Amino acid sequence: MKKVSKFRSWLRSFYASDEELAAYELSEQAEIRGSTLIEEIDRGKPIQVTGVVKSATVRPNTQVPTYEVEVFDGSGSLIVIWQGRKHVTGVEPGTRIEVEGRITFISGKPCLHNPVYKILSSEER
Repeated sequence: MKKVSKFRSWLRSFYASDEELAAYELSEQAEIRGSTLIEEIDRGKPIQVTGVVKSATVRPNTQVPTYEVEVFDGSGSLIVIWQGRKHVTGVEPGTRIEVEGRITFISGKPCLHNPVYKILSSEER
């Protein structure tokens, strides 16, 4: 975990956009929880990622539907896929979530299939 001085954080707030500040805050919160930052994950490794659900999509298939969400942690995005599900209760855009599993890559993007997950309350941020 890297530590950033209070002065550096304060200085960054003058030059960063609101979006950059929100991303920075998300990545700091993920590190505090002991999560792996998405930009630092490796193929095949078990990981824990904490972030915000940015989008949710149902991919209907004639045999097995999938529920896919994009999780953003401030450093990057991760695709989380639940196979055989059309919806996962409580997991929708704007939800803070912690997911655990073994990472794979699809078309160069990091993915987790059927992860263990926890919806975070405002106290757990």
